[in-house]
Amino acid sequence: MGMDEKSEQTYTQSIILIGLMGSGKTTIGKEISRATGLPFLDMDSVIEEQVGMSISEIFRTKGEAHFRALETALLHYMEKAFLRDHKIHVISTGGGVVLREENRSILRRLGFTVWLNVDLPTLLQRTARSHGRPLLAENDREATLHRLIDERYPLYAETCHISIASSQLQPQQVADFIVARSAQFAKSLQ
Repeated sequence: MGMDEKSEQTYTQSIILIGLMGSGKTTIGKEISRATGLPFLDMDSVIEEQVGMSISEIFRTKGEAHFRALETALLHYMEKAFLRDHKIHVISTGGGVVLREENRSILRRLGFTVWLNVDLPTLLQRTARSHGRPLLAENDREATLHRLIDERYPLYAETCHISIASSQLQPQQVADFIVARSAQFAKSLQ
């Protein structure tokens, strides 16, 4: 998308990326941000900044339930502030944000929600050298990812407006597709 196209397009809703760790939410979110000029917000980074701890430290010292409560609080804040002030962002979520029904509802209201659906071999490859992913700290990454797929993929499907099988696509291809579909989605709401 060229610069002249960016300035012509008016975005009416945030673009929200959901999916498992390693699905490319941050990488693709930054590509979408560059293409659209919309600010990029990574929920995990916001939580780390606000709490003054890494996600791994939060999991280790406070527990996963505490982290999930922080995610929900951030979503409530974003829903209230973004919708009130008509703020539009590209938002990358944490992989487990869909575990709470309340979060799934907020995500759908907050904007155009896109599931980056990635297959297990791709996830294994992308997370092979990952550090700072508390749920992959276990010894058997494949079994853990398989369990997360079984648990979360139905919730991603329930939450998203569209799903993209993005395992074999380049980040720019996925970003371009999402930008085009977000414009169609916005028109469908008018």
